[in-house]
Amino acid sequence: MTNKPSHKNARDPATITPEYILQQRLLREQRKQREREEKGLNDSTKQEATTPPHLRFQKREMLQVNDPIEDKLKVKIMSYNVLAQCLIRRELFPTSGNILKWSIRSQVLMSEFKHYDADIMCLQELDHVQYKSFWHSELEKLGYQSKYYRNTAKGHGVAIFFKKSMFVWKHQSAINYDNEEVPQGLEPRTITQNIGLIVQLDFTSIIRKKYKLSKAGVIIGTTHLFWHPFGTFERTRQTYLVLKKIKDFTSILNSVSGTPRSGYYTFFAGDLNSQPFDSPYLSITAKPIEYSGRSKLVISCSLSYRFSKNRGKTSNESIEGGITHVEDPEDPEFGSDNNDDDNVHDEKHYEGQPKDPVPESFEASEEQLELVQKIQDVHNSLDMRAISVYASGYRHVHPENSGRDNDRFEPYFSNWAHTWRGLLDYILVVCPWDKTREDHSKRVDTTEELQENQLIRLLKLLRLPQPEEMGSEPSGQPRSGQYPSDHLCLMAEVQLL
Repeated sequence: MTNKPSHKNARDPATITPEYILQQRLLREQRKQREREEKGLNDSTKQEATTPPHLRFQKREMLQVNDPIEDKLKVKIMSYNVLAQCLIRRELFPTSGNILKWSIRSQVLMSEFKHYDADIMCLQELDHVQYKSFWHSELEKLGYQSKYYRNTAKGHGVAIFFKKSMFVWKHQSAINYDNEEVPQGLEPRTITQNIGLIVQLDFTSIIRKKYKLSKAGVIIGTTHLFWHPFGTFERTRQTYLVLKKIKDFTSILNSVSGTPRSGYYTFFAGDLNSQPFDSPYLSITAKPIEYSGRSKLVISCSLSYRFSKNRGKTSNESIEGGITHVEDPEDPEFGSDNNDDDNVHDEKHYEGQPKDPVPESFEASEEQLELVQKIQDVHNSLDMRAISVYASGYRHVHPENSGRDNDRFEPYFSNWAHTWRGLLDYILVVCPWDKTREDHSKRVDTTEELQENQLIRLLKLLRLPQPEEMGSEPSGQPRSGQYPSDHLCLMAEVQLL
């Protein structure tokens, strides 16, 4: 009989404990992960080499905030203002060149979507024409279903794309800021045509069987708030409506179901056109809110601006001699989807108009102060709040770009246009707020609190560049080889517990 050769490094069976086996599995998985990453890096390098220069974009890494928990569902959520083609005018993007053309920008945007591979995408400024003719079908090929909403007076709107393998659409609710019911005295000061969209996404049966989840699915909304230098009061009014509509939507879902539900992980993402030190953002994240200093100065001053009565009463079509002309989206001189330029010209000549939206000083009238107090009280009376995921985690992974110009630990910018730069885009977790016990006016939720209280573990955040990384001037986006929009997308990877 021939003896089998002995293994040189054979272990004593007594030392092969469950802990040892678990450790070896972990080491094996880490080795496989390194091999996958190296293969992906090689594939990416090859693809980059064969991609024409005008179709390339600046890839950014996902920064690790926390290690994942085994056997828990991971979800990647993106927010992105993709720059509506119907808003492009050459004078607004004088240095962007041919990337303004739809045939180029659409391909770069599609490459970004493929590269980042989000599970849910909240998109703003998505052209209605391109959604129907391009985005709906092209992203469906990648496994996405979508819901789209716009004000019919605008050529663009918002959309929520989600992977069909993970989610099943159930219900949705639209937000029309010009028409929503509000407390007396807080009606809109002008027609903005801005809207929002909230959807209920239940987990698929496969996801429910594979993961032990505490909740039935995800409620997620998106919006693009009013843009105007003197629109701060209106934006603050609109952020109140965001939280109120989410609360109402959730309440209706619970009522319709007829039985107690486990609830939903609730998110809201979009372009708030507000920076972290202004009242629209602070009113929902720093509760109870008390306007003071800059925030009170700016919101009070915004109330002194007189808007044209004709603002918002326009269309992206012009009629001449009975013939309707719709502009060509392939033309870099495509033009705006409204004619508010005429309104702005009129407004500039109104007597007593303020010149600077952030003046060094401003003496508010008694009526203006009453309105400021009223919107503050209304926000504080609503038992809902929002937590910014970037505010919670970004300081731990990119401290040099966290809180550079704000005390909420937000990044420095997400919008890098020809004439203006700053942070306007956010991914928020929405949750109940007990004003008798919770004071978030001076502090930001930690990632540990986000996990403990909202059952959401923050894993990764998409890195945002710093100003010195944007290249020499002129560097306003979009630019070939850099970014296909004047906004940068945000993305968070979370685990739902």
